[in-house]
Amino acid sequence: MLKKRHRAGFIAVCVSVLYVDVRDSIALAAGIIIVLFIAVMVHPEYLAALQTPFSADVPAAGTIPQIRVPDNPTPVTREISIIPTTSVSRDSLYRISYTNRPYTYPRYLLPDNMETFGASELPAKTLEWVPFAFVEDTRGGLTEVFSVPYPVWVINSTVVAKTRPQYSVFRMVLCSAESGEIVDGEEILNRGTSYRIVQTSNTGMYMVISTENIDSFYIRLETPRNYYDAYRPVGS
Repeated sequence: MLKKRHRAGFIAVCVSVLYVDVRDSIALAAGIIIVLFIAVMVHPEYLAALQTPFSADVPAAGTIPQIRVPDNPTPVTREISIIPTTSVSRDSLYRISYTNRPYTYPRYLLPDNMETFGASELPAKTLEWVPFAFVEDTRGGLTEVFSVPYPVWVINSTVVAKTRPQYSVFRMVLCSAESGEIVDGEEILNRGTSYRIVQTSNTGMYMVISTENIDSFYIRLETPRNYYDAYRPVGS
């Protein structure tokens, strides 16, 4: 009889404890709901944030995020590749010679800073480049005034320096014959090849060239085949 009373008392205690735990849990849940409700009312943007999927910031499959390129990227020196050029006899090219009146030109000195012209440029390898004129010598000077009829053409310069290549320097600027304004320029240290793409045509120009410790240089003016056929002077 005593054991039954103890058992009944134990069950009653357990029921009362369970009742208290359930009541506390309900009170805790109600408190959390009230806090969340107040937070959403004060800051409604929290609800909008919860409704936005996390994957919205991930690019869709097959898309590439855009990368902003600087407006003035730093010039990068690139290795020059061989460009396919039509083989033309030198006798058929126009030779640009030096003038014997350099001081009558609007500019006869090189600028102090040649680094502003940047690294060598790379004409399109897929085009056929046709040479039409050249300058060749071992010393510097000012060329005679010449005019190019092609809208786009290339100054292809090669410097040979075998005696003292570590001290060799080649500098050239292309100038307007009317004002002396510099159209383009280049500087080759030691030896090698450089390309400058020019888009000035049908106007008088000349070159100011300076050489130091080189054996020789060869400048070839070239234009794409389609321009050569379309703009070539009659009879040339």
